[in-house]
Amino acid sequence: MSIDIHKIIDGRTQDHILSINSTEYAEILPAIELYRAKTGLFIDQYSDLKLSSGVKPLIESLAAKSTGSQIYKSLISVLKQSELEGYGIIFIGD
Repeated sequence: MSIDIHKIIDGRTQDHILSINSTEYAEILPAIELYRAKTGLFIDQYSDLKLSSGVKPLIESLAAKSTGSQIYKSLISVLKQSELEGYGIIFIGD
C-alpha cells in the first residue's frame, strides 16, 4: 500500500511528486492525526484527498510531530514548495 502525491494546477493533476509506502505512512501517522484534529481532514492510504490551498496546517502538524526522518523532511519540503509556487496537492491512496 502507498500514497502517491501529485501537483494540481488549474484543477488538473500534474506531476508525480512523492510516494509514501506503508512504513512511511505509519511513521507520519501521529502528524496526520494531529492534522485531522485541527482540520477534520484525514489523509489515508485508501482514498484520495485534494488540497487546493491551505496546506499550512498540514505543514505545522508535520513539523510538530517530526522525528527528523527523511519522510518528514521530504513531505514538509514538498508542501512548502506547493505553498510557495501556489499549486495544490492531491494525495492518491491505493
